Amino acid sequence: MKKKILHANKFIVLLMLTCGICMFPQKKSEKEDIYKNALGDLYTHPEKTITISEYLSINADADEERSKALNLKAEAQILQGNYIVALNALLESLHSNSFNDDSTELLRTNLILGDLYRKLGVIPKAEERLDLVEKKFDGNFTDVPEKISLYIDFLTARSILLCEQKKYLKATEVIDDALLKKFSSRFPYQVSRSYSQLAKAYGMDQKWDRSLQYAEKALQLSIKSGLEENFMAYAELDVAKANFIQKNKQQYLSEIPKLIILAEKVNDIVLKKNIHQFLADFYLSEGNNAKYQFHNLKYLELNESINSAQQKASDLILALSESDFKAKDHRRYKTNHILIWVIGFAFLVLGFVFWFRFRTRQNYNYYKEYISKLKKTQKEEEIMISGKEDVEEMSKTPQLIPEKTEQILLEKLLAFEKGKDFTKKSLTLHSLAKELDTNTRYLSEIVNKHKQKNFNSYINELRINYIINKLRNEPSFLNYKISYLAEESGFSSHTSFSTVFKTVTGISPKEFISFIKKEFSIAN
Repeated sequence: MKKKILHANKFIVLLMLTCGICMFPQKKSEKEDIYKNALGDLYTHPEKTITISEYLSINADADEERSKALNLKAEAQILQGNYIVALNALLESLHSNSFNDDSTELLRTNLILGDLYRKLGVIPKAEERLDLVEKKFDGNFTDVPEKISLYIDFLTARSILLCEQKKYLKATEVIDDALLKKFSSRFPYQVSRSYSQLAKAYGMDQKWDRSLQYAEKALQLSIKSGLEENFMAYAELDVAKANFIQKNKQQYLSEIPKLIILAEKVNDIVLKKNIHQFLADFYLSEGNNAKYQFHNLKYLELNESINSAQQKASDLILALSESDFKAKDHRRYKTNHILIWVIGFAFLVLGFVFWFRFRTRQNYNYYKEYISKLKKTQKEEEIMISGKEDVEEMSKTPQLIPEKTEQILLEKLLAFEKGKDFTKKSLTLHSLAKELDTNTRYLSEIVNKHKQKNFNSYINELRINYIINKLRNEPSFLNYKISYLAEESGFSSHTSFSTVFKTVTGISPKEFISFIKKEFSIAN
């Protein structure tokens, strides 16, 4: 009897183990199906994608699985303009996968993070992320489907960043047209986005024939591959723009009804803004003031919302760097290798001495270069608005701001720069536009065109230049604490001030002050 019971128990245990083994891949397969459905809803129902990705990240069985869900959540949040939530998701994903350098999801995290930094105007960090991705590819990707699609996305992201830096020729050269043709049927999403980006890059370089060629390629591929309507909107807008600039009236008129519908349906807040901006420009050219006012108001509302979200996210980046996450991670996992540290201590000290000397010399060069640049910029400020020819040469792109209005705005900006209003913590694009008696669209375009930077970077640089002039011309400022200098120049915190200061000048405020003191002591 006992033997029968023993055999029965063994059978039950074996049966349970067998069921468990069978259920594990089933559970994994179900999660994969859920992920694919959420990915399919990304452009049509991003809020649904967010909910599902949060569920997947909470119930993930492995770090890479969790990272995958967080990346999807970040992409959906970016579409809706929730940049802070997206940033937190990406940093969490980075932290989850930090010990797996060869992970495909780590590549994806860096790629999305780089694109987000670009959207927020933090170009050095965007370049840093894309460089990391490029090193990991190193030409070895064609045998892994996931990496092929990621590589195409990487080329697109690199091209977009080059356009941001006004390197339009490089932006068109970086995307491999032969690669796109080869993989267009396998990865229509990625290839269509690359074609759209080429259309934008050629348009920015005033090569509208080429722009239209790639815009139509993107649209044809989207239609042929059956991509959802929201995704096709990118291509539709590119085709309409290229035809509008080339005055192909019959062609762009056929796109207008589609764009009117898409303006209400798309879930990408930036794309929605761009569609309303194009429709406003179109109706202005047609003399339809009522419809121009309607779409221009929509554009301004969306632009204000996006700028506000970008400003908050930029502040978060300045206040909380990725190194904080890495530091916590290292503290959690580091072990005590005292012997190794003792043996290496002598080499470390020697290396530190050489490094410190090299860094000090290098930072002093940064200091001299920046002071020279600052003096040169101050001399050129008056020249910038001295005549119409200068204004016209600043940009080749067509614009809708009347020439006289542009000149007046430039003069007002010069007066604004000579004052102290930019040190107000409450200053925003909207408040400055109101103060200058204009709208945010005009002001944003003027800043982008004549200052070659976005609004946030423009204000931050004015603040840093202001405090540098104070330090150099009023010696008492050299004895103030960094927190006071931050407050005086309009920054919300010591950390924000220090981070922006180093981004603008290349060195920290403390070192900058020490170099000024050194020059004063030599002069005396």
